[in-house]
Amino acid sequence: MAEENPEGGIVKKCKQKKCEEGGGSAWEVAYGDFMTSMMAFFLVMWLIAATNVKQRKILSTYFTQPGATSLTEGSSMLPSKGVFDIGSKSLTISQRIPEMPLPSVQQPKTLKGRGLIPKVLRKSGGGVGHQKQTLNLYMVMKKIQQSIASKKELLQYRNQIKMEITEEGLRIVIFDKNKRPMFYPGSAQLEPWAKEVLDIVAKQLASISNKIVIEGHTDAHPYTIGNVSNWDLSTMRANAARRELQANGVSSDRFDSIIGYGSTRPVPGTNPDDPINRRIVILVKKI
Repeated sequence: MAEENPEGGIVKKCKQKKCEEGGGSAWEVAYGDFMTSMMAFFLVMWLIAATNVKQRKILSTYFTQPGATSLTEGSSMLPSKGVFDIGSKSLTISQRIPEMPLPSVQQPKTLKGRGLIPKVLRKSGGGVGHQKQTLNLYMVMKKIQQSIASKKELLQYRNQIKMEITEEGLRIVIFDKNKRPMFYPGSAQLEPWAKEVLDIVAKQLASISNKIVIEGHTDAHPYTIGNVSNWDLSTMRANAARRELQANGVSSDRFDSIIGYGSTRPVPGTNPDDPINRRIVILVKKI
């Protein structure tokens, strides 16, 4: 439609376009986001209904750590229609076993070609001489343990013998238990099993030159038969252990001291009257 312009020109009028060129509305974008969210929501709800607890854990792992699991289409029971097929509700989930690293071709460090270096040696610190001493005492301890373990008659007494490597040296503790004493009651005479243990210890200590300290301990029960007290009894028993070691090959100049502590040094954390406090401690000192 055209009209004349009073100034002589022609003015052309046309109807306004319904939409801007290249247009669209913001509500359509929001609607699309809403539909996507709803689809995701219903998918999650379906997964919760179609899977058990174990499968849900694996699914969770799959989405947080994709390399740890895999999802396989189909089922061994139903024809395969896809992992998320609602009609068959088949969901087969397989756990992927992570690849194990190849073993190192480097040979482990050995202890005279017969095993790993003991942990006690790695923790001992010090120089080469200090470590050599620790290693020698460790080997002595292992030989004593093996010899005791080979004696059937000593099996029931194995938990009454404790050995460890300390900063001072090899510490061997032999102690009483209820109805299984080391010595005859009230005396310094060794029971047969304790004598045999000391004989085994002596054979191993005879091959080295380290100094030896022997301690005797009693429990807190007062012992006053005649003129003998706990002090006397603990010293007598320590000396009896020395005589047994010496009779089986340990030279007399190896003994640094023989000490009786009576009941003054109970095992930490025990009742002073506990039989475990009736014990002999043999310390093989580092050189």
